[in-house]
Amino acid sequence: MTLTALFYLVVFGFGLIKSIAGKPIWGLYIYFFCFYFHAPSQWWGQALPDLRWSLIASAVTLFSLILYPPKLGFRFWKFRENKFLLLFALFVVAQLGFSLNSTAHSEYVELLLKFLFFIFLLQNAVSTKKDIEGIIWANLLGCTFLAYLGLSTHSGGRLEGIGTPGMESANQLGQHFALVILMSAYLLLEKLRWVHVVIAGCLSLMLMALFLTESRGVLLSLIATGGIASFFIPVGTKKKFSTFAILALLASSMLMGPQILARFQGVEDNANGEMSDRSAQSRVEILRAQFEMFKDSPWVGHGHRGTLLLSPFYISEEYLTKSKGLTVRASHNVAAAFFVDHGIIGASLYFMAILSACWRIWSVRGKVVHLNETDKKDFQRHACLLAGCVLALTSFMIGGMGSNNKKLEGDIWLLALIPVIHHRVKRLSRKNEIIKQKYLEKESS
Repeated sequence: MTLTALFYLVVFGFGLIKSIAGKPIWGLYIYFFCFYFHAPSQWWGQALPDLRWSLIASAVTLFSLILYPPKLGFRFWKFRENKFLLLFALFVVAQLGFSLNSTAHSEYVELLLKFLFFIFLLQNAVSTKKDIEGIIWANLLGCTFLAYLGLSTHSGGRLEGIGTPGMESANQLGQHFALVILMSAYLLLEKLRWVHVVIAGCLSLMLMALFLTESRGVLLSLIATGGIASFFIPVGTKKKFSTFAILALLASSMLMGPQILARFQGVEDNANGEMSDRSAQSRVEILRAQFEMFKDSPWVGHGHRGTLLLSPFYISEEYLTKSKGLTVRASHNVAAAFFVDHGIIGASLYFMAILSACWRIWSVRGKVVHLNETDKKDFQRHACLLAGCVLALTSFMIGGMGSNNKKLEGDIWLLALIPVIHHRVKRLSRKNEIIKQKYLEKESS
Protein backbone atom coordinates (compact mmCIF):
# COMPACT_ATOMS: atom_id res chain seq x y z
CA MET A 1 0.00 0.00 0.00
CA THR A 2 1.35 3.42 -0.96
CA LEU A 3 1.96 6.15 1.59
CA THR A 4 -0.76 8.27 -0.03
CA ALA A 5 -3.33 5.51 0.34
CA LEU A 6 -2.25 4.98 3.95
CA PHE A 7 -2.61 8.70 4.63
CA TYR A 8 -6.11 8.57 3.11
CA LEU A 9 -7.14 5.69 5.39
CA VAL A 10 -5.71 7.37 8.51
CA VAL A 11 -7.54 10.66 7.87
CA PHE A 12 -10.74 8.84 6.89
CA GLY A 13 -10.71 6.68 10.03
CA PHE A 14 -9.74 9.54 12.35
CA GLY A 15 -12.56 11.75 11.08
CA LEU A 16 -15.22 9.07 11.43
CA ILE A 17 -14.07 8.25 14.98
CA LYS A 18 -14.35 11.95 15.86
CA SER A 19 -17.84 11.98 14.39
CA ILE A 20 -19.02 8.95 16.37
CA ALA A 21 -17.40 10.37 19.51
CA GLY A 22 -19.83 13.30 19.54
CA LYS A 23 -18.78 15.63 16.70
CA PRO A 24 -21.15 14.95 13.75
CA ILE A 25 -19.56 17.80 11.80
CA TRP A 26 -16.43 15.66 11.37
CA GLY A 27 -18.45 13.25 9.24
CA LEU A 28 -19.06 16.11 6.82
CA TYR A 29 -15.41 17.09 6.84
CA ILE A 30 -14.61 13.53 5.76
CA TYR A 31 -17.30 13.72 3.06
CA PHE A 32 -15.53 16.73 1.55
CA PHE A 33 -12.19 14.99 2.03
CA CYS A 34 -13.49 12.04 -0.03
CA PHE A 35 -14.78 14.44 -2.66
CA TYR A 36 -11.50 16.24 -3.20
CA PHE A 37 -9.18 13.26 -2.60
CA HIS A 38 -11.27 11.15 -4.94
CA ALA A 39 -9.66 7.75 -4.48
CA PRO A 40 -11.40 5.90 -7.38
CA SER A 41 -9.94 8.30 -9.96
CA GLN A 42 -6.40 8.54 -8.52
CA TRP A 43 -3.54 6.14 -9.15
CA TRP A 44 -3.03 5.52 -5.43
CA GLY A 45 -6.71 4.58 -5.09
CA GLN A 46 -5.97 1.19 -6.63
CA ALA A 47 -4.33 0.20 -3.34
CA LEU A 48 -7.64 0.76 -1.48
CA PRO A 49 -10.74 -1.46 -1.37
CA ASP A 50 -13.49 -0.56 -3.83
CA LEU A 51 -15.89 1.21 -1.45
CA ARG A 52 -18.27 4.16 -1.68
CA TRP A 53 -16.23 6.29 0.69
CA SER A 54 -18.46 9.37 0.70
CA LEU A 55 -21.55 7.24 1.31
CA ILE A 56 -19.86 5.67 4.35
CA ALA A 57 -19.01 9.16 5.65
CA SER A 58 -22.64 10.25 5.19
CA ALA A 59 -23.98 7.14 6.95
CA VAL A 60 -21.63 7.67 9.91
CA THR A 61 -22.70 11.33 10.10
CA LEU A 62 -26.35 10.28 10.26
CA PHE A 63 -25.56 7.71 12.97
CA SER A 64 -23.71 10.39 14.94
CA LEU A 65 -26.67 12.78 14.63
CA ILE A 66 -28.99 10.07 15.96
CA LEU A 67 -26.66 9.53 18.92
CA TYR A 68 -26.12 13.26 19.49
CA PRO A 69 -29.17 15.12 18.10
CA PRO A 70 -29.14 18.94 17.87
CA LYS A 71 -30.14 20.67 21.12
CA LEU A 72 -33.04 22.48 19.43
CA GLY A 73 -34.16 19.43 17.49
CA PHE A 74 -33.71 18.40 13.87
CA ARG A 75 -34.34 21.10 11.27
CA PHE A 76 -35.28 20.80 7.65
CA TRP A 77 -38.78 22.18 7.17
CA LYS A 78 -38.00 25.63 8.61
CA PHE A 79 -35.99 26.61 5.50
CA ARG A 80 -38.02 27.46 2.39
CA GLU A 81 -35.26 26.32 0.01
CA ASN A 82 -35.68 22.77 1.30
CA LYS A 83 -39.41 22.86 0.60
CA PHE A 84 -38.84 23.94 -3.00
CA LEU A 85 -36.19 21.24 -3.49
CA LEU A 86 -38.38 18.54 -1.95
CA LEU A 87 -41.27 19.48 -4.24
CA PHE A 88 -38.83 19.42 -7.15
CA ALA A 89 -37.64 15.96 -6.11
CA LEU A 90 -41.22 14.66 -5.89
CA PHE A 91 -41.92 16.04 -9.37
CA VAL A 92 -38.75 14.40 -10.75
CA VAL A 93 -39.84 11.08 -9.23
CA ALA A 94 -43.24 11.48 -10.92
CA GLN A 95 -41.44 12.04 -14.24
CA LEU A 96 -40.26 8.41 -14.15
CA GLY A 97 -43.62 7.52 -15.65
CA PHE A 98 -43.07 9.45 -18.87
CA SER A 99 -39.35 10.30 -19.20
CA LEU A 100 -37.63 9.54 -22.50
CA ASN A 101 -35.09 7.24 -20.87
CA SER A 102 -36.05 5.75 -17.52
CA THR A 103 -32.51 4.52 -16.83
CA ALA A 104 -30.92 7.96 -17.25
CA HIS A 105 -33.76 9.58 -15.35
CA SER A 106 -33.48 7.08 -12.48
CA GLU A 107 -29.83 8.05 -12.07
CA TYR A 108 -30.85 11.68 -11.58
CA VAL A 109 -33.59 10.68 -9.12
CA GLU A 110 -30.98 8.83 -7.07
CA LEU A 111 -28.61 11.79 -7.26
CA LEU A 112 -31.32 14.24 -6.20
CA LEU A 113 -32.34 12.14 -3.19
CA LYS A 114 -28.67 11.98 -2.21
CA PHE A 115 -28.51 15.77 -2.40
CA LEU A 116 -31.53 16.15 -0.12
CA PHE A 117 -29.99 13.72 2.35
CA PHE A 118 -26.77 15.75 2.34
CA ILE A 119 -28.72 18.98 3.00
CA PHE A 120 -30.37 17.37 6.02
CA LEU A 121 -27.00 16.20 7.35
CA LEU A 122 -25.28 19.55 6.93
CA GLN A 123 -28.05 21.68 8.39
CA ASN A 124 -28.22 19.51 11.50
CA ALA A 125 -24.49 18.89 11.94
CA VAL A 126 -23.65 22.61 11.75
CA SER A 127 -24.44 24.26 15.09
CA THR A 128 -21.85 27.03 15.61
CA LYS A 129 -19.96 29.68 13.67
CA LYS A 130 -16.89 27.47 14.04
CA ASP A 131 -18.76 24.67 12.24
CA ILE A 132 -19.74 27.02 9.40
CA GLU A 133 -16.17 28.18 8.98
CA GLY A 134 -15.04 24.55 9.21
CA ILE A 135 -17.18 23.68 6.17
CA ILE A 136 -15.67 26.58 4.24
CA TRP A 137 -12.13 25.65 5.32
CA ALA A 138 -12.70 22.03 4.27
CA ASN A 139 -13.57 23.23 0.76
CA LEU A 140 -10.77 25.81 0.72
CA LEU A 141 -8.09 23.24 1.56
CA GLY A 142 -9.61 20.51 -0.59
CA CYS A 143 -9.93 22.73 -3.64
CA THR A 144 -6.39 24.01 -3.09
CA PHE A 145 -5.24 20.40 -3.34
CA LEU A 146 -7.06 20.13 -6.69
CA ALA A 147 -5.38 23.33 -7.83
CA TYR A 148 -1.97 21.99 -6.79
CA LEU A 149 -2.70 18.69 -8.54
CA GLY A 150 -3.70 20.51 -11.70
CA LEU A 151 -0.74 22.91 -11.68
CA SER A 152 1.78 20.13 -11.00
CA THR A 153 0.48 17.87 -13.77
CA HIS A 154 -0.45 20.49 -16.38
CA SER A 155 1.53 20.05 -19.57
CA GLY A 156 -0.24 22.41 -21.94
CA GLY A 157 -3.69 23.21 -23.23
CA ARG A 158 -6.73 23.72 -21.02
CA LEU A 159 -6.61 22.33 -17.49
CA GLU A 160 -9.05 19.42 -17.23
CA GLY A 161 -9.26 15.71 -16.50
CA ILE A 162 -7.34 15.81 -13.21
CA GLY A 163 -9.48 13.19 -11.46
CA THR A 164 -12.32 15.25 -10.07
CA PRO A 165 -15.74 13.61 -9.57
CA GLY A 166 -18.17 15.00 -12.15
CA MET A 167 -15.84 17.87 -13.11
CA GLU A 168 -13.70 16.40 -15.85
CA SER A 169 -14.33 19.27 -18.28
CA ALA A 170 -12.39 22.52 -18.01
CA ASN A 171 -15.57 24.60 -17.77
CA GLN A 172 -17.02 22.63 -14.86
CA LEU A 173 -13.68 22.55 -13.04
CA GLY A 174 -13.40 26.31 -13.47
CA GLN A 175 -16.92 26.81 -12.11
CA HIS A 176 -16.03 24.90 -8.96
CA PHE A 177 -12.80 26.86 -8.49
CA ALA A 178 -14.77 30.11 -8.79
CA LEU A 179 -17.35 28.89 -6.28
CA VAL A 180 -14.76 28.02 -3.62
CA ILE A 181 -12.72 31.18 -4.26
CA LEU A 182 -15.72 33.43 -3.63
CA MET A 183 -16.97 31.38 -0.69
CA SER A 184 -13.56 31.48 0.99
CA ALA A 185 -12.40 34.99 0.09
CA TYR A 186 -14.77 36.58 2.60
CA LEU A 187 -12.80 34.93 5.41
CA LEU A 188 -10.20 37.64 4.70
CA LEU A 189 -12.62 40.31 5.90
CA GLU A 190 -12.36 39.10 9.49
CA LYS A 191 -9.79 40.50 11.92
CA LEU A 192 -6.25 40.13 10.54
CA ARG A 193 -4.62 36.93 11.76
CA TRP A 194 -1.77 34.66 10.68
CA VAL A 195 -4.26 32.35 8.93
CA HIS A 196 -4.86 35.13 6.41
CA VAL A 197 -1.51 34.17 4.89
CA VAL A 198 -2.75 30.59 4.43
CA ILE A 199 -6.05 31.79 2.96
CA ALA A 200 -4.29 34.16 0.55
CA GLY A 201 -1.92 31.40 -0.55
CA CYS A 202 -4.77 28.97 -1.16
CA LEU A 203 -6.77 31.56 -3.10
CA SER A 204 -3.73 32.37 -5.25
CA LEU A 205 -3.22 28.72 -6.21
CA MET A 206 -6.89 28.29 -7.06
CA LEU A 207 -6.93 31.48 -9.12
CA MET A 208 -3.91 30.29 -11.09
CA ALA A 209 -5.62 26.95 -11.76
CA LEU A 210 -8.87 28.68 -12.70
CA PHE A 211 -7.15 30.72 -15.39
CA LEU A 212 -5.56 27.54 -16.77
CA THR A 213 -9.06 26.18 -17.45
CA GLU A 214 -9.43 29.08 -19.93
CA SER A 215 -13.17 29.10 -19.34
CA ARG A 216 -14.73 32.25 -20.77
CA GLY A 217 -18.03 31.61 -19.01
CA VAL A 218 -16.35 31.33 -15.61
CA LEU A 219 -14.32 34.51 -16.08
CA LEU A 220 -17.42 36.41 -17.14
CA SER A 221 -19.30 35.03 -14.13
CA LEU A 222 -16.53 36.31 -11.82
CA ILE A 223 -16.70 39.75 -13.42
CA ALA A 224 -20.48 39.87 -13.08
CA THR A 225 -20.41 38.59 -9.51
CA GLY A 226 -17.72 41.11 -8.61
CA GLY A 227 -20.00 43.88 -9.80
CA ILE A 228 -22.87 42.52 -7.71
CA ALA A 229 -20.58 42.17 -4.67
CA SER A 230 -19.88 45.91 -4.68
CA PHE A 231 -23.53 46.52 -3.74
CA PHE A 232 -23.46 44.09 -0.81
CA ILE A 233 -20.41 44.99 1.25
CA PRO A 234 -20.93 43.86 4.87
CA VAL A 235 -21.07 46.75 7.35
CA GLY A 236 -17.66 47.76 8.66
CA THR A 237 -15.61 45.98 5.98
CA LYS A 238 -15.57 48.55 3.16
CA LYS A 239 -11.85 49.41 3.40
CA LYS A 240 -10.77 45.77 3.56
CA PHE A 241 -13.17 44.83 0.77
CA SER A 242 -11.84 47.60 -1.50
CA THR A 243 -8.22 46.64 -0.79
CA PHE A 244 -8.73 42.96 -1.53
CA ALA A 245 -10.85 43.75 -4.60
CA ILE A 246 -8.00 45.82 -6.05
CA LEU A 247 -5.49 43.07 -5.29
CA ALA A 248 -7.77 40.52 -6.97
CA LEU A 249 -8.02 42.69 -10.09
CA LEU A 250 -4.24 43.09 -10.23
CA ALA A 251 -3.70 39.35 -9.81
CA SER A 252 -6.26 38.56 -12.50
CA SER A 253 -4.68 40.97 -14.96
CA MET A 254 -1.30 39.32 -14.38
CA LEU A 255 -2.73 35.83 -14.92
CA MET A 256 -4.67 36.77 -18.07
CA GLY A 257 -2.56 34.88 -20.61
CA PRO A 258 -2.61 35.12 -24.41
CA GLN A 259 -4.62 31.87 -24.72
CA ILE A 260 -7.54 33.34 -22.78
CA LEU A 261 -7.46 36.58 -24.75
CA ALA A 262 -7.43 34.57 -27.98
CA ARG A 263 -10.50 32.61 -26.85
CA PHE A 264 -12.40 35.84 -26.17
CA GLN A 265 -11.31 37.37 -29.47
CA GLY A 266 -12.48 34.24 -31.27
CA VAL A 267 -16.10 35.04 -30.42
CA GLU A 268 -16.05 38.16 -32.60
CA ASP A 269 -17.78 38.17 -35.98
CA ASN A 270 -15.69 37.54 -39.07
CA ALA A 271 -15.71 39.56 -42.27
CA ASN A 272 -18.95 37.91 -43.42
CA GLY A 273 -20.75 38.83 -40.21
CA GLU A 274 -20.72 35.23 -38.96
CA MET A 275 -19.52 34.10 -35.57
CA SER A 276 -15.91 32.97 -36.03
CA ASP A 277 -15.72 30.87 -32.85
CA ARG A 278 -16.99 27.35 -33.53
CA SER A 279 -17.61 26.59 -29.87
CA ALA A 280 -19.70 29.71 -29.28
CA GLN A 281 -21.59 29.16 -32.53
CA SER A 282 -22.48 25.58 -31.57
CA ARG A 283 -23.85 26.79 -28.23
CA VAL A 284 -26.17 29.20 -30.03
CA GLU A 285 -27.42 26.38 -32.24
CA ILE A 286 -27.97 24.12 -29.22
CA LEU A 287 -30.00 26.83 -27.48
CA ARG A 288 -32.17 27.27 -30.56
CA ALA A 289 -32.80 23.54 -30.68
CA GLN A 290 -33.54 23.43 -26.95
CA PHE A 291 -36.21 26.06 -27.35
CA GLU A 292 -37.93 23.81 -29.90
CA MET A 293 -37.58 20.82 -27.55
CA PHE A 294 -39.09 22.88 -24.74
CA LYS A 295 -42.07 23.89 -26.87
CA ASP A 296 -42.87 20.20 -27.49
CA SER A 297 -43.36 19.59 -23.76
CA PRO A 298 -43.34 22.95 -21.97
CA TRP A 299 -44.91 22.01 -18.64
CA VAL A 300 -43.46 18.65 -17.64
CA GLY A 301 -40.37 18.31 -19.84
CA HIS A 302 -38.78 15.20 -21.33
CA GLY A 303 -36.89 13.83 -18.34
CA HIS A 304 -33.19 13.91 -17.44
CA ARG A 305 -30.74 14.14 -20.37
CA GLY A 306 -33.59 15.29 -22.60
CA THR A 307 -31.33 17.48 -24.76
CA LEU A 308 -28.84 14.65 -25.33
CA LEU A 309 -31.56 12.17 -26.30
CA LEU A 310 -33.44 14.56 -28.60
CA SER A 311 -30.40 16.28 -30.14
CA PRO A 312 -30.20 14.07 -33.29
CA PHE A 313 -33.73 15.18 -34.21
CA TYR A 314 -33.29 18.91 -33.55
CA ILE A 315 -29.63 19.81 -34.14
CA SER A 316 -27.80 19.81 -37.45
CA GLU A 317 -25.35 16.96 -37.84
CA GLU A 318 -22.40 19.34 -38.18
CA TYR A 319 -22.87 20.37 -34.53
CA LEU A 320 -23.25 16.84 -33.14
CA THR A 321 -20.40 14.92 -31.56
CA LYS A 322 -19.58 11.26 -30.97
CA SER A 323 -20.34 9.98 -27.46
CA LYS A 324 -20.28 6.27 -26.55
CA GLY A 325 -20.95 5.27 -30.15
CA LEU A 326 -23.82 7.75 -30.57
CA THR A 327 -23.91 11.01 -32.50
CA VAL A 328 -25.50 13.43 -30.07
CA ARG A 329 -25.01 16.78 -28.32
CA ALA A 330 -25.53 17.59 -24.65
CA SER A 331 -26.77 20.84 -23.14
CA HIS A 332 -24.28 23.63 -22.46
CA ASN A 333 -26.67 25.81 -20.48
CA VAL A 334 -28.03 24.84 -17.07
CA ALA A 335 -31.23 26.89 -17.37
CA ALA A 336 -32.05 25.44 -20.79
CA ALA A 337 -31.26 21.95 -19.47
CA PHE A 338 -33.73 22.31 -16.60
CA PHE A 339 -36.52 23.63 -18.82
CA VAL A 340 -36.03 20.88 -21.42
CA ASP A 341 -35.66 18.12 -18.84
CA HIS A 342 -38.27 19.20 -16.29
CA GLY A 343 -40.44 21.79 -18.00
CA ILE A 344 -41.87 24.91 -16.42
CA ILE A 345 -43.02 23.06 -13.30
CA GLY A 346 -39.71 21.43 -12.39
CA ALA A 347 -37.44 24.29 -13.49
CA SER A 348 -39.53 26.84 -11.57
CA LEU A 349 -39.27 24.83 -8.35
CA TYR A 350 -35.49 24.49 -8.64
CA PHE A 351 -34.85 28.12 -9.55
CA MET A 352 -37.20 29.32 -6.81
CA ALA A 353 -34.86 27.57 -4.36
CA ILE A 354 -31.88 29.36 -5.95
CA LEU A 355 -33.58 32.77 -5.93
CA SER A 356 -34.74 32.26 -2.36
CA ALA A 357 -31.17 31.59 -1.21
CA CYS A 358 -29.73 34.51 -3.19
CA TRP A 359 -32.37 36.87 -1.82
CA ARG A 360 -30.97 36.34 1.67
CA ILE A 361 -27.94 38.48 0.80
CA TRP A 362 -29.97 41.61 1.60
CA SER A 363 -29.42 40.83 5.27
CA VAL A 364 -25.72 41.73 5.03
CA ARG A 365 -26.63 45.38 4.45
CA GLY A 366 -28.27 45.71 7.87
CA LYS A 367 -26.89 47.71 10.78
CA VAL A 368 -26.91 46.56 14.39
CA VAL A 369 -25.96 49.71 16.29
CA HIS A 370 -27.76 48.68 19.50
CA LEU A 371 -25.84 45.44 20.09
CA ASN A 372 -22.81 45.17 22.33
CA GLU A 373 -19.39 44.95 20.71
CA THR A 374 -19.22 41.16 20.90
CA ASP A 375 -22.59 40.73 19.14
CA LYS A 376 -21.69 43.39 16.57
CA LYS A 377 -18.54 41.48 15.64
CA ASP A 378 -20.52 38.24 15.54
CA PHE A 379 -23.06 39.84 13.19
CA GLN A 380 -20.31 41.19 10.94
CA ARG A 381 -18.57 37.81 10.72
CA HIS A 382 -21.77 35.98 9.83
CA ALA A 383 -22.68 38.70 7.32
CA CYS A 384 -19.32 38.18 5.60
CA LEU A 385 -19.85 34.40 5.46
CA LEU A 386 -23.36 34.87 4.10
CA ALA A 387 -22.21 37.32 1.42
CA GLY A 388 -19.44 34.96 0.30
CA CYS A 389 -21.74 31.95 0.03
CA VAL A 390 -24.54 33.81 -1.79
CA LEU A 391 -22.10 35.35 -4.27
CA ALA A 392 -20.49 31.93 -4.79
CA LEU A 393 -23.92 30.53 -5.67
CA THR A 394 -24.56 33.49 -7.97
CA SER A 395 -21.27 32.91 -9.79
CA PHE A 396 -22.02 29.19 -10.06
CA MET A 397 -25.38 29.83 -11.72
CA ILE A 398 -24.02 32.50 -14.09
CA GLY A 399 -21.18 30.15 -15.05
CA GLY A 400 -23.77 27.46 -15.72
CA MET A 401 -25.19 29.58 -18.54
CA GLY A 402 -22.09 28.67 -20.54
CA SER A 403 -21.62 25.07 -19.40
CA ASN A 404 -24.25 22.82 -17.88
CA ASN A 405 -23.48 22.18 -14.19
CA LYS A 406 -26.79 20.50 -13.36
CA LYS A 407 -25.20 17.38 -11.82
CA LEU A 408 -22.48 19.16 -9.87
CA GLU A 409 -22.79 19.46 -6.09
CA GLY A 410 -21.66 23.03 -5.48
CA ASP A 411 -25.12 24.58 -5.62
CA ILE A 412 -26.47 21.92 -3.23
CA TRP A 413 -23.75 22.62 -0.67
CA LEU A 414 -24.57 26.32 -0.77
CA LEU A 415 -28.33 25.79 -0.68
CA ALA A 416 -27.74 23.83 2.52
CA LEU A 417 -25.34 26.32 4.12
CA ILE A 418 -26.84 29.70 3.20
CA PRO A 419 -30.10 29.31 5.20
CA VAL A 420 -28.13 28.22 8.28
CA ILE A 421 -25.91 31.32 8.15
CA HIS A 422 -28.88 33.58 7.39
CA HIS A 423 -30.75 32.19 10.40
CA ARG A 424 -27.91 33.30 12.66
CA VAL A 425 -27.75 36.74 11.00
CA LYS A 426 -31.50 37.25 11.44
CA ARG A 427 -31.31 36.16 15.09
CA LEU A 428 -28.80 38.93 15.79
CA SER A 429 -30.89 41.42 13.79
CA ARG A 430 -33.96 40.58 15.85
CA LYS A 431 -31.95 40.98 19.04
CA ASN A 432 -30.88 44.41 17.81
CA GLU A 433 -34.51 45.38 17.15
CA ILE A 434 -35.61 44.22 20.60
CA ILE A 435 -32.89 46.28 22.29
CA LYS A 436 -33.77 49.25 20.09
CA GLN A 437 -37.44 48.98 21.02
CA LYS A 438 -36.64 48.84 24.74
CA TYR A 439 -34.37 51.85 24.35
CA LEU A 440 -37.12 53.87 22.62
CA GLU A 441 -39.66 52.89 25.25
CA LYS A 442 -37.26 53.99 27.98
CA GLU A 443 -36.62 57.32 26.23
CA SER A 444 -40.35 57.99 25.74
CA SER A 445 -41.10 57.33 29.39
